[in-house]
Amino acid sequence: MFSEFNNAFMNLLLQFLSVLILGIALSQVSKDPSGKHCNLVSVAVLLQLLSIIAFMFPSMSTLTNIGVGSSLSTQMYLHHLAGLFVILFAIYIKLAVDGRIKPIVNPFNLMKITLALWVLVFIGGLSLYLKLWEGISLL
Repeated sequence: MFSEFNNAFMNLLLQFLSVLILGIALSQVSKDPSGKHCNLVSVAVLLQLLSIIAFMFPSMSTLTNIGVGSSLSTQMYLHHLAGLFVILFAIYIKLAVDGRIKPIVNPFNLMKITLALWVLVFIGGLSLYLKLWEGISLL
């Protein structure tokens, strides 16, 4: 079926697709903030969750079992933690904007922080991919 490399490559494609969808969603903010923008961001978050469940979690489990270097391990855990915050923030924003929960933090202010963190997590994940599969170190 899929080799580990193919799984990593498919994950990378999903990540690029998520970022592309986020870019399109960003262009829709002023045109249709509660329509297309929200729907596109929801699709991007769902793609992220699919990617985490199908590709990232099994890959991380394998890498922690074989014992990677401390620098790579640190980068991997930071990527994991920051990515978890992105997903949690995105879910919080969606629930707060939809009125399903009472907002503690203004969700509209949190959107920019979440986007910036998402981009940093994407760059960190790309760096991990290059280091693990291509032998290229960016950091």
